[in-house]
Amino acid sequence: MKSLALFFTLSFLTSSCIVQVPKYAKVEKVLELQPGMSQNEVSAILGIPPYDLKSRDSTEYTLIYKYRVADRRNFPFFVGQTNGIKWRGKYVDLFITYSMHGKVISINSCSECEEADKNEKKVDINWGAIITLLTISLPTILVAFRLSK
Repeated sequence: MKSLALFFTLSFLTSSCIVQVPKYAKVEKVLELQPGMSQNEVSAILGIPPYDLKSRDSTEYTLIYKYRVADRRNFPFFVGQTNGIKWRGKYVDLFITYSMHGKVISINSCSECEEADKNEKKVDINWGAIITLLTISLPTILVAFRLSK
């Protein structure tokens, strides 16, 4: 009986810790890309496959890759131009257009696209439920165990 209560308690506390994010490259890798590269070279530099197909016609096709921008965090009272700690920023769509021969024609990004962050599920800790569990449910379970003995 104790192991069952422990299982439910642990599963309740860790159920919101699963995060779904796309595979992404770093900004430094994106800056290495050049027109004229092949699709295999682009994937090798970025370290990820294409995320999706944006468009395709008889002369060219555009693939979508994801990368993550660098950001910084700081205390509000100490904000300066370059201080703070490096932090991971938001996801950005990278549109790479290839010719039908598989060579890069253009490289564009869309940092304002709303769809870039659509698939990310943030860790959502429900503190109200945890406090309720610890102050009401847990003592009730302990009393029930004590009465069953």
